[in-house]
Amino acid sequence: MKVLQLTAHFSPNVGGVETHLSDLTDFLSKKDWKVFVLTYSPLTTKAKWKIYEKTKNVSILRIPWLSGLFFRLIPYPILEFLYLLPGLLLFTPFIILLNKPEVIHAHGLVAGGVAVFWGKLFKIRTVISLHSIYSFPKEGLYRKFVKLIFRNSDHILGLSKQSVIEIKSLGIPEEKASNFTYWIDVEKFKKIPDAKQKLKWNNKFVVLFVGRLIPEKGVKELLKTSMLWNKEITLVVAGVGPLEEDVRKYILENQKILFLGGIDNHMLPLYYSASDLLIVPSVSEEGFGRVIIEALACELPVIGANRGAIPEAMDNSVGKLINITPENIAKTVNYFYNNPRELTILKKKAREFAIKRYSEKNAQGIIKFYSK
Repeated sequence: MKVLQLTAHFSPNVGGVETHLSDLTDFLSKKDWKVFVLTYSPLTTKAKWKIYEKTKNVSILRIPWLSGLFFRLIPYPILEFLYLLPGLLLFTPFIILLNKPEVIHAHGLVAGGVAVFWGKLFKIRTVISLHSIYSFPKEGLYRKFVKLIFRNSDHILGLSKQSVIEIKSLGIPEEKASNFTYWIDVEKFKKIPDAKQKLKWNNKFVVLFVGRLIPEKGVKELLKTSMLWNKEITLVVAGVGPLEEDVRKYILENQKILFLGGIDNHMLPLYYSASDLLIVPSVSEEGFGRVIIEALACELPVIGANRGAIPEAMDNSVGKLINITPENIAKTVNYFYNNPRELTILKKKAREFAIKRYSEKNAQGIIKFYSK
């Protein structure tokens, strides 16, 4: 079959959704699907990119687009929608006419709206994946518009049970919304021997943060925490975003913070393997937290916010779920620092947990909805 993947974000833009889409296109290609990806040039990551790429079964077209606005527009959903809409809306019909896909798989609300519009006109099946929890307003034009998109799609996939509940709360029929789960390449994400030595972190107890540097990710709370916990603990921050300057300011006051900036996805297993804890301190309703399952596969325990879909991605057998405050983070990290034996037990359980729950078989939970 032929499938059109419609998304605002794709590699080399960096993020959990982008990594998932690379995994999905790779899986489909191995199964001999013909995949066309229509997307934008990187919107949040400074990276080299090509307008058009083609491999055996995958073609990618990146529409040149104004970058630097995405993070600023996050608080304004309507403006963000209008920013991301035009390119996908204008290019999609030409891709449909040239490639004749049998299904359009859209990622996010903007791509979902475009898929539904052109899918109806061309009579093509449409599937929408939601990678976030949106906290839709209880009334108003925005809610009505989202409801219209969902009702006209053939199926909606939510990345968490909480996301599916949110979709159904709009009056979407029970059979039209399902849960899907990310997966990872457990041969790529695995413990690298002597990782601390390779990064020259030999004598450091490292707490690692990987993610976009935005308020919703709990970055400000984490930076405050770094002033409270044991002075022998090092915070390593990897990511890009509008709070980069805040990170740099804290480094001036606390030499136990190391800022890596954006790092290549293929380097992540090394950093996971060299760390002692991963911290996911989200203060908003996190969609899932892909970094959690990557870290667990590399035998790295996780301290995660007890909110959103994070409790679906992990449990206390491989880390600790907590309510996010600087004091709670510091207390939990200090506990593991002072109890290395308990941390070792969690490390031994982490990879087994990831292999059992996040293997490639999860891809079938998506592909089965590509046909009626």
